[in-house]
Amino acid sequence: MIDRIMRVIKLDFPVFKEIEADPNATSEAAIIVVVVTLISALGSGMAMPHRFFAAFVSEILSGVVGWVVWAAVVYFLGKSMFAGKGTLEGLLRVLGYASAPRLLGILAVIPCVGWLGTLAGVILSLIMGFMAIREGLDLDTTQALIVTVVGWIALVIVSIFFAIVFGGMAAIFRSVAGPR
Repeated sequence: MIDRIMRVIKLDFPVFKEIEADPNATSEAAIIVVVVTLISALGSGMAMPHRFFAAFVSEILSGVVGWVVWAAVVYFLGKSMFAGKGTLEGLLRVLGYASAPRLLGILAVIPCVGWLGTLAGVILSLIMGFMAIREGLDLDTTQALIVTVVGWIALVIVSIFFAIVFGGMAAIFRSVAGPR
């Protein structure tokens, strides 16, 4: 698993074909998503100590649910619009590995500049996601770009939803608890 993560980070894109074809990589991808999401959630939560719980839970849910939503949307669009090859499980695997750069989310704890690390992780993960989708569905570059962008928009919507829900809950609990 670590070897494959390093190959993904080194931009060794043929590794995505290996991951897609390996049924054992599904649990590895899930572990990667959960670990990356937990570390990123810690960074988000620690960056906002007054809203730690809301930021932490929102980040975890949006990370894990977003991974599944992104894979499902990409799978549906790639198959229906471009007759892509591959499976939903294969996409879950490759997109799970592609999320590894989000580990940079832990840098959110650094005042003033930590968000740059988080942003870099998200951008790298999006680029890796594009490559993973291209390889996972056997699409050409233009098709993969279209599917990636639409799928990523769905992922962002999931993230915004959880941020609103848990941000709103944090505000309600803060008002119920009264001033401190």
